[in-house]
Amino acid sequence: MVLRRLFFLIALFCLSCSETPDELLTGTPLEKGEQLYQINCVRCHGSDGNKGASGAKQLKNSKLSKRQIIDIIKDGKGVMPSFKNTIKGDSSFIWLAEYVETLKK
Repeated sequence: MVLRRLFFLIALFCLSCSETPDELLTGTPLEKGEQLYQINCVRCHGSDGNKGASGAKQLKNSKLSKRQIIDIIKDGKGVMPSFKNTIKGDSSFIWLAEYVETLKK
């Protein structure tokens, strides 16, 4: 368990300094989505989706569909920047959107 956490933290550090290729993510699609969320979204949305820093929306209140979430992640909206040049691969956007959907209450 400790080694898994250590690996995860090292991977997060490495990924935060570069783009996020699919092959560096591990686990199930939902776990990969969570890893992408930790790398790209926690700063503004918080670990539970409720931080709301810098004008970020609170994700627990979202009524958006998975397709709408993917479009916003790719293209940005309002103060949220586009991640289409940061997150690579259509699968990565799907994994991330599916993880974001788990944060809805």
